[in-house]
Amino acid sequence: MFYSHQYKSLRFPIQCVWLKLNGSWPLSPTSTEKRSEPFFGKSFFATAYTIWAWYVIASVGITISYQTAFLIKNLSDIIITTENCCTTFMGVLNFVRLIHLRLNQQKFRELIKHFYYEVWIPDSSKNNVAAECRKRMITFSIMTALLSCLIIMYCVMPLVEIVFGPELDPQDRPFPYKMVFPYNANKSWISYVLTYIFTSYAGICVVTTLFAEDSLFGFFITYTCGQFQLLHERIDKLFTEHNENDEQMQLERLKGIVQKQNNIIRFANRLEDFFNPILLVNLLISSVLICMVGFQIITGKNMFIGDYVKFIIYISSAISQLYVLCENGDALIKQSTLTAQILYSCQWEVPARIQPHSRKSTGKDNIRNHLWFMILCSQQPVRITAFKFSTLSLQSFTAILSTSMSYFTLLRSVYIDDEKKHG
Repeated sequence: MFYSHQYKSLRFPIQCVWLKLNGSWPLSPTSTEKRSEPFFGKSFFATAYTIWAWYVIASVGITISYQTAFLIKNLSDIIITTENCCTTFMGVLNFVRLIHLRLNQQKFRELIKHFYYEVWIPDSSKNNVAAECRKRMITFSIMTALLSCLIIMYCVMPLVEIVFGPELDPQDRPFPYKMVFPYNANKSWISYVLTYIFTSYAGICVVTTLFAEDSLFGFFITYTCGQFQLLHERIDKLFTEHNENDEQMQLERLKGIVQKQNNIIRFANRLEDFFNPILLVNLLISSVLICMVGFQIITGKNMFIGDYVKFIIYISSAISQLYVLCENGDALIKQSTLTAQILYSCQWEVPARIQPHSRKSTGKDNIRNHLWFMILCSQQPVRITAFKFSTLSLQSFTAILSTSMSYFTLLRSVYIDDEKKHG
């Protein structure tokens, strides 16, 4: 049913299971494109899956609208506003992600196909690069653990407050997030429980989509960097294996290297084309999120200890999520530009190999021309951008943190002035 089942050796990160549960994973083309299937055949499951996907999107959108209503209602209170903005903005970010994934199923399938045939390094290859790629994916497991703790705390803490806290008025029973409903959600236990489950699962979909899609994005970039490393190994061996005077053999091997480099670059361009709308929204919202969570930690008064822990986990996960993405983008830039250095150092200039004045120098001239062209192309780094507005790199990470600090300083000065007026 799900696309990529035919790629037996392809192992996606375990986090991608959540993309399937949330309705974001593309189905096999035969499930959605063949109209000859009976209704109770594959097309029935595809239709049910599509309905479920839109239900998840709708539930997230409805929950965000409840949070936005609360935000508008309490806009004059800077503490409540900043606290509510944290969950609302994260919901908006992943609401955009869910819609983007749902509307680009065909591009998603093509990206997986291109990855499998040109970039994936199977575990059966048993080389150091494949092992290093698997090791780099551990950072996404850490990020997943942080975000999982965050959503668990949001969903569980209100229940802990009800059970172990002071007795509450039925109309004041808490929900996972601050919300205003168009109906009385506390009218009865049934309406409270159903609303609680509905909004909690929407939050779970938000967080799981966040770490699942980021893990998939990091997975693609990690193995793209791995392919650049394998390419560098092939370049190093270009003039050291086989007969060094066998010009035709060297030329054929060099053409294969050129073709492989072009395939890797094409995949990176397709990867950027698919993810750059999401990355743009992510970078724009991240600076605001980090600022507001930090503001809550610094200025929060009479805050329950669980809320402090929640916000510390929140800011830790937000910063780590941003860092991991930017670090992977930076690694891709470094590996792609390193290709030019590797090409220049592959001993192409040894006279026994390149003899421009020889009568039979046609093959050597071709080799040298190919090398020059590859060096020229490799000087232009392969990079992932956020809709061309910003490049995913460690420089972008520091710039976003700097922007967050500027927002925090401004927000804190406004808060202090407001306190003085009411003091």
